[in-house]
Amino acid sequence: AALFAVDAHESQFERVARKVPAGFDRDEVVARVVGGDESVEAVLRELTDDGEEENEESTEPQRELTAEEKRIRDLESQVDRLESHVEDLRERLESKDETIEEYEEELSAARREERREARERREVKRLERDNDRLERERDDATERADELESKLDRLKTLWKLDHSNFADVSEGRDIVSVKVVEQFTTGAIDYTDEHYGLAAGDVVYLRDASGAGRSTAEKLAATDPRIVLKEGGLSDVADDVLFDAGIPVGPADDVQIQEVDELA
Repeated sequence: AALFAVDAHESQFERVARKVPAGFDRDEVVARVVGGDESVEAVLRELTDDGEEENEESTEPQRELTAEEKRIRDLESQVDRLESHVEDLRERLESKDETIEEYEEELSAARREERREARERREVKRLERDNDRLERERDDATERADELESKLDRLKTLWKLDHSNFADVSEGRDIVSVKVVEQFTTGAIDYTDEHYGLAAGDVVYLRDASGAGRSTAEKLAATDPRIVLKEGGLSDVADDVLFDAGIPVGPADDVQIQEVDELA
């Protein structure tokens, strides 16, 4: 407990010691100031008065202080105590200022950490969005690849139908290559012939068989198709031309036609 008391009054001890002039017992002054709640000046006056009284004790009796002198002494003692208290308050204020600075530094560091974590959270969300987008693109690409692979298989089959022995390709399967003519006109027949070729034995599919005249029917008959499948009504003239050429004509609804792009 004594050690704690010394620590608590250490700054006061130092202030009192600095005010004690040479020739006085500093320890005695400190003890009387701290223990008796007196000012340094009051203790020094008392010690001075005590010395003078010892010298003058035999010759002059001690004079009693007047009321005004007592008032002055009390005021001086209060001033000393207030000054000591002010110094204590200043030290406490400095200590609190240091504590506030430490708190402000900790708060600044915490805010920097919070901003860093916020940036990391935003970056994580951005990466998650990018990852979701890439996964969707991957799924779409996979689905598209499957579609293209299926279409490629059908195209290979159609290519074989056009470029190899049909009996070998169609063996065991009820399939046949079909040449599509969009309209029963000479222009549409020429387009199909230029892009896909019309040869003897082809199956021709007329997507719109209406409106054809004799010359158009004769142009189609000249390619010597195996059969003509049609959508819509066929004119009597065109029907007669194809019949005379020995080319059978039937509705497309009676057969299943699978188209791959512009091929069937």
